Amino acid sequence: MHLFELSPNCSLTPRAALVFYFGIVAVSLTIAVGFAIVGYWPILPFAGLELLALGAALRWSMLQGQRRERIRIDEHYVRVSKTGRGDAREYEFSRAWTRVKLVKANQSTWPHRLLLTSKGKAVEVGRFLTEDERESLGRRLTEVIPGSPARLVKDF
Repeated sequence: MHLFELSPNCSLTPRAALVFYFGIVAVSLTIAVGFAIVGYWPILPFAGLELLALGAALRWSMLQGQRRERIRIDEHYVRVSKTGRGDAREYEFSRAWTRVKLVKANQSTWPHRLLLTSKGKAVEVGRFLTEDERESLGRRLTEVIPGSPARLVKDF
């Protein structure tokens, strides 16, 4: 049996994210209140909007960091489970019919896609990986799933 566990690179812990965010809030509001005291009060709503946008972006980033993919390959099946952001999905393919495809994007600056396909069904894995990591995973999967040469094909 082979097991591949994939997760995005998220070095910021939730505690560190809070410390960062409240540090930015303290500095920004101190400066905004200072300007408001001398008469430039319109700065306060804009500072609030800026901090709200930063908080939303930081929360989205932390939620993206919770994604996980697990590829389990045993004697008969290839099972892919994806979790994150409150949902979980499971995919199961017959190992004998599973193929690994590295699909080239239409634009040269877009990332390739790594697909596991079987009998007309497909699931993309490693979407959050870098190009090199995705290609390395594709090579490793082709070693583990016999008869599945990794092919670089054009996405139509």
